[in-house]
Amino acid sequence: MGARSWHREDTPPVPRLFDLIVMVDWSAASRPGPPRPSKDQIWIAWGTRSRRPKPHYCRTRHEACEYLLDLLAACRGSALVGFDFPNAYPAGSGLGGGRALAASLAASIEDGPDNGNNRFEVARALNRRLGRPPGPFWMCPAALADEALTLKRPAERERGFSQFRIVERRLRARRIFPHSLWQLGGAGSVGGQTLMGMPVVHRLLAAPRLAERSRLWPFETEWDARLEGIVHAEVWPSLFPCDDQPYKIKDARQVAAVRDALLAADRKGSLRACFARPADLSERESRICLRDEGWILGVA
Repeated sequence: MGARSWHREDTPPVPRLFDLIVMVDWSAASRPGPPRPSKDQIWIAWGTRSRRPKPHYCRTRHEACEYLLDLLAACRGSALVGFDFPNAYPAGSGLGGGRALAASLAASIEDGPDNGNNRFEVARALNRRLGRPPGPFWMCPAALADEALTLKRPAERERGFSQFRIVERRLRARRIFPHSLWQLGGAGSVGGQTLMGMPVVHRLLAAPRLAERSRLWPFETEWDARLEGIVHAEVWPSLFPCDDQPYKIKDARQVAAVRDALLAADRKGSLRACFARPADLSERESRICLRDEGWILGVA
């Protein structure tokens, strides 16, 4: 039999980076979400090349963590997990990022099965540790406010580090305005989610069934050089249009939109570019991102 002739319709498929893509919209809520799927709670959307189930609703962080552990343990191939909160703080703050931050917060944060947690006490202690309180963390219930942690944003003061990371400053220069990760509450804020989310990232990274093949982007992947296994990354769903998704709740639409966009990019062979070092990032900035600050997936 002669060699097969390749026609346009026979073009071989582009190798996929990931067999499973999972997107997570997190929550720092202090009580379980309503039994009926609701906004401002935890939503998880996952997909493979052949399946895209509707987004999954979780009432508590414990429930979500167990769901993610089971989902990743069942995946024998490569996986991408995207969380919608920062996985690092600005360089110079001393709080760092990546695996070290996840482990540090896991040792400090108490998070009960009913979502009861001590995030404001931890933020208060971090403010005192960083010096010159109040701040940099701010916004807490009025009953918990004191001289170290305030309800309203404290006056700007020189602390030796920026309010924003390099990636956030890049976005703000484009007139895209992510909230400060020091803000613990309010619409669009991510400070509370980081405090309550990084301990879960730590658990996923350290899980016996997953630890050997898990890594945190870009800290442990050298940007796009080592994307095998299970890769955990930071995403910002607002960068992805979601109006064409069929779900009533915006959180569900957003995680589905990010999942679908990344699956489509992987199918086309363009997903690796989302993980690559931005071309205009200096050597110094790249070192800061890989050591301290991380990056948001897809911000080039």
